[in-house]
Amino acid sequence: MNSLTPILALTGVIVGAALSYFFTFMAEQRREQWALGREWRERKLQAYGQYVSCVKRMRDIAERIAASVQLDDHAPPLQREAGLEPLAEANMARSSSFETVNLIGGSNVVAAGQELNRAIWRIEWFARGLLDDTDRDGWAKAFDDYFTAINGFHRAARADLGVSGEFSPRAAQPSPRLGYENARRPEIEDPPTIPVTADPPG
Repeated sequence: MNSLTPILALTGVIVGAALSYFFTFMAEQRREQWALGREWRERKLQAYGQYVSCVKRMRDIAERIAASVQLDDHAPPLQREAGLEPLAEANMARSSSFETVNLIGGSNVVAAGQELNRAIWRIEWFARGLLDDTDRDGWAKAFDDYFTAINGFHRAARADLGVSGEFSPRAAQPSPRLGYENARRPEIEDPPTIPVTADPPG
């Protein structure tokens, strides 16, 4: 009997055991990484959703206050004196929720959130009376900027979370009052045509 046979057999057993351990270890690592990645995605989704909810609540309150001073035609009016305290509370909630976004969010998401913060602050300034209550064009521009910013945040968040599919951006809706007035405005008729006659013979 060849003296190398037991050695080769033992070597095969050792190599097989080592390979089995290696592949088991790698599979376990992949499972742990997948579970950790899933947990982080869930935490990010919760943080992003909470932040957007706080921003939207702040916008809703500001829009109602703006309606009380004839800046906005969409929301039911809320007197400024009654709305400033809930607006301040909503702003604190937004600030707190953004700290979580800033802590665990991707760099593109954080940058988009900072842009959204600037947009909602401008709307808040109108609601608090820090900007001209008669500047309807400025208010409309602030709302356009808000929708641009929140669409940008949604895109960044979806990319960070790996969400597939087409994103449907939102936009500010036209004033229902202006739509009503335009619908009631009579159509402008073409001016009557004045017939042109030839000069009488000389």
